[in-house]
Amino acid sequence: MVELLISHARTFFENHSFDWSVCGGGAIDLFLGKQTRIHKDLDIAVFWEDRNSIIALMLAAGWRVFEACGGGVIHELFDKQQIPYEKRNLFCFTANEYRCRLKPSGDDMYRFGFEKKGQNDFTYVEFLFNQRDDKYFYLPGDGNVKRKLNMALLQSNGVPYLALEIVLFYKSSYLDGPDTFDHNQDFDHTLPFLDEEQKQWLRKSLEKKYTNGHVWLGRL
Repeated sequence: MVELLISHARTFFENHSFDWSVCGGGAIDLFLGKQTRIHKDLDIAVFWEDRNSIIALMLAAGWRVFEACGGGVIHELFDKQQIPYEKRNLFCFTANEYRCRLKPSGDDMYRFGFEKKGQNDFTYVEFLFNQRDDKYFYLPGDGNVKRKLNMALLQSNGVPYLALEIVLFYKSSYLDGPDTFDHNQDFDHTLPFLDEEQKQWLRKSLEKKYTNGHVWLGRL
């Protein structure tokens, strides 16, 4: 099913001028060439400089667009935004995406509920915004964690995806929530396929971020 979702995403995004890459569990499945588990949403890595182009595209296509404000609160967008942008994640979904629940919480603000069932149709996308320059892909933080662009952004059968060691680095921050099992399972599935350079990058990056240690470091 994730293969069909990614195919729909490719068709939807391919004629537009911004760069995008499948990330999250979908990137792992792309690399392995098989579906490893049920996926609840489709995660797409994009770049800050393309934010307004993406907002305009989704609104023009009839999708609702929200920025995540933290604490389960989201803010609906109806137009492009002024720089500087603040919120890293955008949630976009169509009118027939039945898993989303919105409870009004102020002007264009909502408490967001999401029924975590497997995604079957191209009706929900989460965009995660990232920084780059002409050489590097920078991970969120103080800029100490980065990856050369040609090693960060890869392709599988013409579909762009984020390198698996970067996917795991992102997932390392979410091991104390409701999706802990999924993230650990993704680590288990991916680790045997990382080469030594990828493992070394991930290990050093985790050591920079988690100075008091991280549960995955012992296996790297």
